Amino acid sequence: MPTVDNSAFQIIAYMLVIVLCAYGGGRVHQWYKHSMDQDQSFRDGYNHGYRALFALAARHAQPTTTRPSSIEQRDQELFRD
Repeated sequence: MPTVDNSAFQIIAYMLVIVLCAYGGGRVHQWYKHSMDQDQSFRDGYNHGYRALFALAARHAQPTTTRPSSIEQRDQELFRD
């Protein structure tokens, strides 16, 4: 029965370890990326819902004649529907 050379067995074992580590790293990256996307979607939805609810509650408020501040202008540009 022929025997497998020890160096060939080591090379196959190292390749297997490298493939498993690369797969694990890819799964961790995918999990991290998904959680960051989910967090951003939650924040966007929360901000949109808050602004919609606030606009609904303030529907009968008197409009102001003052110019909007730079923060309000920035918010309007960022959260344009």
